[in-house]
Amino acid sequence: MTDLEFVLRAVDRLWSEGIRAWVCGGWGDELRGLALPRPHGDLDLLYPARDWRRVDRLDLDWTPGKPVPWKRAFELDGSPVELYLVERDEHGWFTRRANRRHDWPEDVFATHGRIAVASTAALAGFRRAHRRAAA
Repeated sequence: MTDLEFVLRAVDRLWSEGIRAWVCGGWGDELRGLALPRPHGDLDLLYPARDWRRVDRLDLDWTPGKPVPWKRAFELDGSPVELYLVERDEHGWFTRRANRRHDWPEDVFATHGRIAVASTAALAGFRRAHRRAAA
């Protein structure tokens, strides 16, 4: 299980390597007040970049089988952290999944602060996309 201290450690670890990431998923919902506090088994982060070059150079405990074009995963203190690549083109922010494109709202990265959290609209879209992928 993860806690807020874990979220801070993960974000700070990436920040110390020059990787800025925004919290999303269940932790994002909780930190934005969209969901009640509950146990979390992992941490989802959005990574705005053109590619994975900077991330792939990091010395992390990478999860085998997870380096796919849109996602990287590693373990920190025994808990999974998943990074989703968010690119930008003339149509806006997006994540290119296996055979579809997930478009993010323009304000996806509007939050700055101690813990950067994806926008409310981005979190709602993330939940919908995960439900569709699971169906």
